Amino acid sequence: MSARRIAALLLLGLPASLAIAGAAAPDRWQAAWVAPPIGWEPKSKGAYPDPIRDQTVRQTIRVAAPGTRIRIRLTNELGSEPLRIGAASVAVEGGGAPLMLRFSGAASVTLPAGAPVYSDPVALPVTPGTRLVLALHYPDSVTPAAHAQKVRLSEGDTTARDPGQGLEVRSAGLASAIEVAGGPARRVLVAFGDSITEGAGASDAARTSWPAQAGALLAARRDARCWTVVNAGISGNRLLYNGRGPNALARFDRDVLAVPGVTHVVLLEGINDIGTSKTIPAQAVTAEQVIAAYRQLIERAHARGIKVLGGTLLPFVGAAYQDAAGEAKRVAVNRWIRSAGAFDGVIDFEAVTRDPAQRDRMIAGFEIGDHLHPNDAGYTAMAGAAAPVIARIGCPG
Repeated sequence: MSARRIAALLLLGLPASLAIAGAAAPDRWQAAWVAPPIGWEPKSKGAYPDPIRDQTVRQTIRVAAPGTRIRIRLTNELGSEPLRIGAASVAVEGGGAPLMLRFSGAASVTLPAGAPVYSDPVALPVTPGTRLVLALHYPDSVTPAAHAQKVRLSEGDTTARDPGQGLEVRSAGLASAIEVAGGPARRVLVAFGDSITEGAGASDAARTSWPAQAGALLAARRDARCWTVVNAGISGNRLLYNGRGPNALARFDRDVLAVPGVTHVVLLEGINDIGTSKTIPAQAVTAEQVIAAYRQLIERAHARGIKVLGGTLLPFVGAAYQDAAGEAKRVAVNRWIRSAGAFDGVIDFEAVTRDPAQRDRMIAGFEIGDHLHPNDAGYTAMAGAAAPVIARIGCPG
């Protein structure tokens, strides 16, 4: 192809990669793990209350997709100040010395307020279930606005070595995604919701939340091994008002539509909006408003070619924020999910968790005692409902 022809194509707005015949295809990056940012939470239960100052934070991450290379997405998207990382490393847990990360070739990086930053790609083969240990050194006094989770703190810069156990606390895990390349193309499903998606009440959310268990069930099926399930749940999140983290309508573009390789999403959210109608009357919502929010999310996903599976809301009679009006809203919303035909598929979580003798309550052996959050057995039932619906979609080819 002549230089004149290439120039003409570029003037028409065609990408240079299409203009040059025989050019190498770009890397196909796919999500292998996600954790949407929430914000600094020094007052939440069990949280580390003080700023992090000249300390290294270690975060353990279980990936859900295979690849020969990885890159790590760090987030300061909810931060109001620049955030400096002095050094960073990643290692396979129990797999030897850490690999030092670079950012556009530099050993350190400053994340602008409101922005994410990618690490440079690292040659590091992973398979579903590989546990990575990410270490970040914060040389300044900072309060990272990330997703609070269990991390280990050590004094000073220990990114190049393992200092031992350190202090285990609930604090900011700055990584918001692990992405992989060099593996087979897969379908990527984002589980999008609140605490029941994140896995509150599970013995180990990375293994026993419903998305994690559904991913394991799909991997065990010959006809469904193309699926990667990543968990974008935030405990306390709501559809229409900010709770923990931005509301679902506000965060959907970042936490679903921008996930590399995303093809499908499971939407299971709204019970916190319904429950909060009792506790914060000024933020009360109707069933119609919940349904309207679903329609908005469906339209935004469909505009990107992404399919949306709707999850019915679990029973919650007996929960602290439940009342008769809220139960009526939940029933109305579930009726719409099942009958309206707006979703590309329906996962009936309510049907597998409700008590047959008291259909407005969760099975006692499936919940942690607050009549709202499932336990491991409840999440197993949810995964058992989800996996066949997902598997029926099939794999490419």
